[in-house]
Amino acid sequence: MIIACPDCGMIQQIPPLRRGSWLRCPLCRKVLERTAGRSLDAALALSLTTFVLWSPANFGTLMRLRVLGIDRSSRLISGAFGLWHEGWLLVAMFVVLQGVILPFLRFGLLSAALASIRLGVHHRWTGIAFRWSEHLDAWSMADVFLFGAAIGYSRVAAFIPVTIGIGGWCLIASATLTMITRASLDRQAVWRMIARPASPVSGPRIACTDCDLVLPERDVGKRCPRCAARLRRRKPYALMRTAALIAAGYPLYLVANYYPMSLQDQLGKVSEQTIGYGVVMLVKAGFWPLAAVIFTASILIPLVKLIGMSWLLWSVHHGSNSRLVFKARLYRFIEAIGRWSNIDIFTIVIFLPLMQIGGLVSVSAGMGAPAFLSVIVLTMLAVRAFDPRLLWDHASPPA
Repeated sequence: MIIACPDCGMIQQIPPLRRGSWLRCPLCRKVLERTAGRSLDAALALSLTTFVLWSPANFGTLMRLRVLGIDRSSRLISGAFGLWHEGWLLVAMFVVLQGVILPFLRFGLLSAALASIRLGVHHRWTGIAFRWSEHLDAWSMADVFLFGAAIGYSRVAAFIPVTIGIGGWCLIASATLTMITRASLDRQAVWRMIARPASPVSGPRIACTDCDLVLPERDVGKRCPRCAARLRRRKPYALMRTAALIAAGYPLYLVANYYPMSLQDQLGKVSEQTIGYGVVMLVKAGFWPLAAVIFTASILIPLVKLIGMSWLLWSVHHGSNSRLVFKARLYRFIEAIGRWSNIDIFTIVIFLPLMQIGGLVSVSAGMGAPAFLSVIVLTMLAVRAFDPRLLWDHASPPA
């Protein structure tokens, strides 16, 4: 079967793969297909289970705190309402979107597409549903939310007894199943089961970057017959859009690290906790692993994304053809790690409802939180807007 690599655009013919094997693009080294541990039935069962568990995970009690006759509980939705009442409307909306709505859509669409394939009921919407489920994967953050909840739990449980509620156990199960679902899904096999039109073997060709289908070049501007995505030679205004998003990200990164992420009022004494301050306090308290996670996710990863994407933009602008394989790997790395910076935001969402103990301590979000969330969203959009095939347009053609 002939497909095109979505990262470098190289059109190539892939042989039938045996069970437990994988195939890399010979030009940019991207993994085009991996069959080890992949199963349509397993992916469908896992997706349906995750979809069912996600409702109690969001609306059930995640954690409960009891101290001095005071009873406090934490839910994802209650943390979002707390941010809303404090005036951080956009932060609250993004938390609900990424933590509640998009996971439902992601696994609802994925379950519908896989069930349609499994039952042999092929419709036009099957490819569209699977395409959108793939797009929503990066923005559906059940696994990221789990790590944020674990850090929030550790910060509270170190000083005050905290119990995990039914929602917390459902969150653990659904977030774990999210990662297993991703690992068990054979993307190329699913696309072949949806539709396998004959690919042209000669003449000018163009590739769909969503399902990797190769089509005649005359189809530019039309919809892909398999996934209904718009067919384009390159993403329109890719450099301009990416540069604008990255340029907006730099000052917001400075704001996010200068202003406090949260404010803690303890017996009338207000302390401002920036990202760096939180890392230092965790180190002093002996929580080295948590400090390393926060430093990596909240300080290092956003900076790597900004600098890395700036380098890729510079390379395309100057037509550089050096270290192209490394640049392609850097792009894939940035694309994979971008979503994990949300750990700090979800930690605040968990932490905020629990730490509202009247007269003793209260926690609220600081000015750094919306700036930090903006950096995450802008860099993720920048990665999405960038077209990695532009890196290879000036490369020497492979033998």
